[in-house]
Amino acid sequence: MAITATGIGSGLDVNSIVSQLMTAERAPADKRLDAVDKDIKAQVSAFGSLSSALSALETAIKKFDGTGSQAGRKATMADGAGFSASASSSAAPGRYMISVESLAQAHRLQSATLARNGDGSAAQLGYGTLAISVGAGTPINVSIGSGSGTLADIRNAINAQAGDKVAATVVSGDAGDVLFVTSRISGTAGAVTIAASGGDGGLAALNTSGGTITTKDAAQDAQVVIDGITRTAKGNTISDAISGITLNLSTAKPGTAFALDVAEDPASLKTTLNGFVTAYNAAITQIRTLSAAGGQDAVAGPLSGDAAPRSIMQTLRNTIGNGYQGLSTLGLKTAVDGTLTLDSSKLDAALASDPNAVKKLFGETTDFGKGMRDVLHNFLGDQGLLPSRQQGLTARSKVLARQRTDLDARMDRLEATYRRQFTALDTMMSKLQGTQNYVSQQLSQLNNSR
Repeated sequence: MAITATGIGSGLDVNSIVSQLMTAERAPADKRLDAVDKDIKAQVSAFGSLSSALSALETAIKKFDGTGSQAGRKATMADGAGFSASASSSAAPGRYMISVESLAQAHRLQSATLARNGDGSAAQLGYGTLAISVGAGTPINVSIGSGSGTLADIRNAINAQAGDKVAATVVSGDAGDVLFVTSRISGTAGAVTIAASGGDGGLAALNTSGGTITTKDAAQDAQVVIDGITRTAKGNTISDAISGITLNLSTAKPGTAFALDVAEDPASLKTTLNGFVTAYNAAITQIRTLSAAGGQDAVAGPLSGDAAPRSIMQTLRNTIGNGYQGLSTLGLKTAVDGTLTLDSSKLDAALASDPNAVKKLFGETTDFGKGMRDVLHNFLGDQGLLPSRQQGLTARSKVLARQRTDLDARMDRLEATYRRQFTALDTMMSKLQGTQNYVSQQLSQLNNSR
């Protein structure tokens, strides 16, 4: 911006005058735009809070999808049974007699002790190539370099080159060092074989056929007998022997069967129902707060007078009302303010009478369950009420931004006009002042000459 020096001749403070005029001109427009901006931001925040509350309610009812509307299962067994169990809602209630015949374990090899040198340093076993196989897998060739054949070197080479199949470690005792190689796959399918080749022949001691390495822990499958039926597995967790039940084996007790009792457990279903009640009540409270009319002692909500929250509130309450008979049977009831409560004892009685009572009401295809899901989708879906309102507010924000830009441009033009006018006035007044001074001087000289 060019530097201007106005009012020098006339004493007229053009900058101050223009500044005050611009402030007066701009204030009403700024006040109006600021009010609109504040209103838009308040509504954006309000609709965001409303969307969050309804999304939580949608999440809560979707927890009834699939088996979520069925009572859970509780698995119990005697202490010392040698196994633990967990059951999903798809497990059939009943009693199973189970004996753990054997536990799965990984194949573990132990080398012969390699004595240390006279000076206490680690001795070299040899160098060459070790072909390590796990089960029927392709052998992995582990290279052992000349001069790098101590058991510690061999351990490091195995872990670096075949560590995804086996784990090697060294235990140092009074008599020397011992190498252990353990399969990373439990059961008989993870049996390890080692075959040495090349080099100086010293690695042949690690051959599982003809070498001095021995089996510390044999590769072994887990085996259980369930109601007289034998089941073998490569691991100690078995999830496909009994539908809906996962067995975790811990101790083998061959020939001794223990009872596993599976019974219906409404606890998880109560948690899901309470989650729905909490989410519904939070949504109702949020709507009421955001749409509060205000008054002498109360502050109006940011959506006061807006038809959207009233419509949402009425739709939710109508949906609850349409399913009220079924809800009441489950122990759900509405308060005067529209919120829900759950009577646990009444729910227990309903489930005892009909284990599928919750599913019949909250299931994905039932009148109430589908109705509530559809209502929430209509509010929250891509073409729903709330996204449409939020898009409208975004459009208003863009219009407001353009209005501010237009205002800035108009004010710049007006300021330039004012500045030209008052600068011209300043120049004219300066000239008039000069003329006045000249006339005064001439009159003074004339009076002096008399």
